[in-house]
Amino acid sequence: MKLTDRSIYYILFIDHMVIFLREMVYIIMKIDKKQAILQAALEEFYQKGYEGASTNRITKEAGVSKGILFHYFSDKRTLYLTLVDECMNHYYRTLNSNLTDLSDDLFEALEQLSKIKINLFKSDPMMYGFISHAFMAMPEELKSELELKQRRMQTDSVPLLASRIDRSRFRSGIKPEEAIEFVLLSLEALITKRLSKLREEKLNGNEIAVVMDTSPYLDMLRYGIYRKEEN
Repeated sequence: MKLTDRSIYYILFIDHMVIFLREMVYIIMKIDKKQAILQAALEEFYQKGYEGASTNRITKEAGVSKGILFHYFSDKRTLYLTLVDECMNHYYRTLNSNLTDLSDDLFEALEQLSKIKINLFKSDPMMYGFISHAFMAMPEELKSELELKQRRMQTDSVPLLASRIDRSRFRSGIKPEEAIEFVLLSLEALITKRLSKLREEKLNGNEIAVVMDTSPYLDMLRYGIYRKEEN
């Protein structure tokens, strides 16, 4: 039977579609395996910490071989740092989706961001607990990389807020960028202390909200702690 040009075209088209679909299935399977490893690693690192985590338990939980794990991640160190990046990216995506509603008042904006963090913690306490512990109790061999990531996160926050706030609210002589940095560092120290409690105790959603609430401290930073003397 002689094939027409049209028939040849359809055969070639079908062949290309089969190849394309095979490649798509392969890509999806790769993504699924990688995500399974990351999810298992999240649970393992959250429960055991970096030093106590076992790649054997991670592969068993993920349902993959060690060869597959080390195909995607060269070692436990790389896996841990990749997971930190994944958690940070999740936070940034959530943050960016709420930026349009961010107040132009610095302290109101910080309160909004605090509520976003609380909601993230309540919706996925394992992820947020992991990333908080990663920065609170940095594994010694990862300290330089984690400190760099932490500094980037802090330095990104200052221009983000500075570009959105109403500068007319600041007293004369106060540089907004310096004020924002001071407030952020103050809150960071407070949150770090409070998050250490979250690591040690099993808290429910309402208790988490109380521990993470920075409103009273924002109020102190906004108005000060001394009564202003009247002349």
